[in-house]
Amino acid sequence: MATSIVERLECEGHQILVFSRKPNPRIKCEQIFGDLFDYEGFLTVLAWKPQIVIHTAWITTPGLYRNDPSNFRYAEFTSKLAKSLSNSDVEHLLILGTCAEYGKQNVASLAGETSTSPTTLYAQQKVVAFNSVKEILQDSHVRFTWARVFYPYGPNQDQMRLIPRLFDSIRNAEPIILADTSSVYDWISTRDVALATSWVLSHSLPTELDFGTSFGYTNLEILGVIEMLLRRESLSSEKVEHQLGLNEVFVADKNSPLFKSGWSPRDSIDSGLKWTLGL
Repeated sequence: MATSIVERLECEGHQILVFSRKPNPRIKCEQIFGDLFDYEGFLTVLAWKPQIVIHTAWITTPGLYRNDPSNFRYAEFTSKLAKSLSNSDVEHLLILGTCAEYGKQNVASLAGETSTSPTTLYAQQKVVAFNSVKEILQDSHVRFTWARVFYPYGPNQDQMRLIPRLFDSIRNAEPIILADTSSVYDWISTRDVALATSWVLSHSLPTELDFGTSFGYTNLEILGVIEMLLRRESLSSEKVEHQLGLNEVFVADKNSPLFKSGWSPRDSIDSGLKWTLGL
């Protein structure tokens, strides 16, 4: 997701510096490598005098991220970053949050109105970080944006995530078990996340935003779209159970401030999955 944002902003002519653990061959801008949790070392990047800081770093490893103790460290880093920027020349801090902060919902979520009710350590620490940064920057000159991203997908995604796994299983004629076929998810392409990020940088918007499409699909519907695009049927069996519950709705409300400002996603689920699959 971060790579798509960098590529979008590079295309628009922005001068960019990336801080990460390792080189990314897909991007052309200047890159600095280091450990995010070595905060004194990280602070050297602020000598670059950026106008805007976009924070996308957090643990996202499938099977681990929901309750990994490193979530505490990422929240702590986020608070430290806000404190440093409050006394800097940085004009705008944009942080990517998660729709998981809303917790279990049975209707679409609306940034600024839907209460957060996180059910995992990952989501809880995102909420902790949001509240901390909001308090730190409330009287500062720094514009603060917290964008709750719904379900991003795109090329080069971790193979353990749902969409890459479905692609591989269908291609390899492997059986598929969908643990939840009733919950509804808002899938947004990473290139639409990048476009939303660019939009936020150039428009006056509230602090809390939703990065989604406002369209929801069950996992079974996503499987059907992929089968159609690949022109293959899967060897699927359905098992209706889910550790986070059933019949839940993880979708951005159509009245989200981002949509109300005039932004809309360019990708449909078909075009986004075609791009992801390279069709």
